[in-house]
Amino acid sequence: MANRNFKPGAMAIEKGLICLYGRLTIGASGAITAQDSRGFSVVNGATGIYTITLEDSYNALRMVSAAVIDSGIGATEGKNFQVTADDVENGTLELTFLAGSTGVAADPGSGAVVLIEITLKNSTVKF
Repeated sequence: MANRNFKPGAMAIEKGLICLYGRLTIGASGAITAQDSRGFSVVNGATGIYTITLEDSYNALRMVSAAVIDSGIGATEGKNFQVTADDVENGTLELTFLAGSTGVAADPGSGAVVLIEITLKNSTVKF
């Protein structure tokens, strides 16, 4: 734990934003071997495709960020991603990881850690 006093709340023009964070450890064939997330869970379906199930439904998706921590170069491993399905109103979201060399769906390498940040709109308030 940090040894300083952090101030609560981030400033944003938009009201009702919710940020969710998760950490996945990837094993062989893209399997999730460990998961630490709050407000959502993730399962691996087909190659490179990860379905996120939100514990709540939201009005809109504002941002998804994912970073792959992996010591290997692995040009055929999934290092980048794209959102391939957005249905946060019904509590689901899908990410597809892409190989750097070909741009086709590919699993992150075995032993990789995937960090996920999801920003959602929890309110119908415009401003």
